Amino acid sequence: MTPLADMIPAMSDPDLKALRANAARLSESGSPTQMTAAAEILPLIDAETARRADAPVAVVKKPRAPAKKKAVPATGHQTALPSKAA
Repeated sequence: MTPLADMIPAMSDPDLKALRANAARLSESGSPTQMTAAAEILPLIDAETARRADAPVAVVKKPRAPAKKKAVPATGHQTALPSKAA
C-alpha cells in the first residue's frame, strides 16, 4: 500500500484541504498513534500547499467555435405547388 506522504502531490486541492483539516483535528485529539502520524504529515501538506500557491497558473484558452454562416434569404414563394396544367 502506498504511504500517504507519497499520495499528497497527486491529490486535488479540495482533497488536500480536507486532509489538512483531518490531520489538524487528529493532531490535537486522537490516539497517540494518530497524533504522531498527523504531526508528521502536516508539514508535508503545508509544503505542498505552498508549492502550489507559488506555481504559475497555466491558463488554457478554449478554441472559439467557427462563426456561423448567414443563410441566404429565400426568394419567391417556396411552398408553391406545381400547376395542374403540366
